[in-house]
Amino acid sequence: MTTVRTNQPTMGAVDFDLFNLPSSYYENPYPYFRMLRDTDPVHWNSDGSVLLTQYSDVRQVWRDITGLVYKSEQFCRRFGEGPLLEHHTSTMLFRDLPDHDRLRIIVNPFFSQSSIQSLEGFVREVVDRHLEIVGEMGEIDFVRDFAFRLPVALICRVIGIPLEDADYIQGVGRKVLFPLNPVVSPEAIAEGHAAVTEFKNYLRPFLNQRQRRAEIDPMADVICSMVAAQRSGVEVSDEEILHMCILVLNGGHETTTNLISQSIHYLLDDPEAMTQIRNGAVPIGMALEELIRYITPLQLQGRRTTREIVLDSGNGIVPADTEVVICQASANRDERVFEDPEKLNLTRKPNNHMGFGAGIHVCLGRPLARLEASIALPAVLRRFQKIERAGPAKFAQNTRFRGLTELPLRLI
Repeated sequence: MTTVRTNQPTMGAVDFDLFNLPSSYYENPYPYFRMLRDTDPVHWNSDGSVLLTQYSDVRQVWRDITGLVYKSEQFCRRFGEGPLLEHHTSTMLFRDLPDHDRLRIIVNPFFSQSSIQSLEGFVREVVDRHLEIVGEMGEIDFVRDFAFRLPVALICRVIGIPLEDADYIQGVGRKVLFPLNPVVSPEAIAEGHAAVTEFKNYLRPFLNQRQRRAEIDPMADVICSMVAAQRSGVEVSDEEILHMCILVLNGGHETTTNLISQSIHYLLDDPEAMTQIRNGAVPIGMALEELIRYITPLQLQGRRTTREIVLDSGNGIVPADTEVVICQASANRDERVFEDPEKLNLTRKPNNHMGFGAGIHVCLGRPLARLEASIALPAVLRRFQKIERAGPAKFAQNTRFRGLTELPLRLI
């Protein structure tokens, strides 16, 4: 068993560094992941962090309740003081117990199975409306014209803000998220600081309007639920409410857009799988789990160890006080767990993927994403019996969130 007892970076068996990636990584990171899984599964990056790529190691560290997500010191070094640091240390995504649960419990009811099912009619209305729109267009950018429209409409409704602001929300939200990547320019960090301030200023009038109401229905929308929690004595500040709204807005549309758009992208290369979904030969729930595994829109997560962790796989020891980069995208293609993992197999069973994470930070919006994609994908394939590429697909230069920026299609 390889034992690493210092968190000083050492050269692994693979010349790979998350902080100095080749351009080919963004087009297809999976050969790099396989190389790491096979030859250097506990890989030290140049900043002293450890990258884990095998399924068993990812699962073990992700589920370890002693690991921390609060990154005040690390983010302060990366971002400097200011709004961006405030945001990425104020939300439940980067808060540990008990603050994580204090914040999450307020919005949990909106993402329960019963609440999600109540939105099914709205989802179908949005899907049908945009299918008509893109059908009249003929040639479209599937990302911009369809895949983005459903998730952002739904999350605007859940939060309680106008749908007509969707494009604005996407633009400012991406500037908040992008600095979470391992390497970003000073200009992107400055844009991130400005975007957080701008986003908060946009949301504040909606918060103030709810706070002026004499009576408030906590299930009307997320803003109402958080204001109602304030009134009932729950410790939640106005700033935490604003940051929670930014988090849910970003998380509620970005990864689902990426899931829907990449599903069509990969199905175009697999006519058999496309036909299975179009004809209902495979239950859409089963097919969707395989698409989530295969795509894994959120590719990387992080933890800081508080104790030495002996990896059950025999791959080594991660020291205490180590920044760990968890690569769930690699774990979901680990041939030690998934047979023929590079192939899309819509009937795969079992399919214990980690596309939505694990432990207390498991994705809050996973039932919402499943509902949207399970309705949208079959509807697109049944509405258009012939779908052709009208140009090359383009992936974002983003390490943390893998997504398409363009998917030109011709619909017939």
